[in-house]
Amino acid sequence: MALISQAEFARQQGFTRGYVTKLIKKGIVKLKNGKVDSVQAQQAMKANADPVTFIRSDQSADLSPTQPGAVDFVTARTMREAFKAKMAKLEYEEKSGTLTDAAKVKQDAFKAGRIIRDELLAIPDRMADVLAAEDDPRKVGKLLQEELEAILNELTRQQGKSNR
Repeated sequence: MALISQAEFARQQGFTRGYVTKLIKKGIVKLKNGKVDSVQAQQAMKANADPVTFIRSDQSADLSPTQPGAVDFVTARTMREAFKAKMAKLEYEEKSGTLTDAAKVKQDAFKAGRIIRDELLAIPDRMADVLAAEDDPRKVGKLLQEELEAILNELTRQQGKSNR
């Protein structure tokens, strides 16, 4: 006969201290000098237990998911809430401008590349006559450099306007 405190009995059984107090008030668990006789208390609890509780506890193993990949209700709900939180975060980031659509980025990059390509391919047509008249290779290089800088500056200026 081991006498232990109510709190220790509650810990051993996995109950709350309030539940043990409730059992004492109902007269199911008896105190001896303010302590609980754990053996007597367990026997008394079994004797006063609701038979349905035992039936439910025996079937609880059968209620767990048996199929591979199946999840229980709590896990499914947790997964759903985590998914909703992630979606809310993505929506917030998209609306705040910190997240953009990958397809739109690819489309914009393609358009920018196309404009740069078109401008660079137009250089020979624009500069052919001017360059043909030049004898000095340094002057030809300088004219090409100026033309490339003008094109890139114009593209930068157009990009700045479209971002506003």
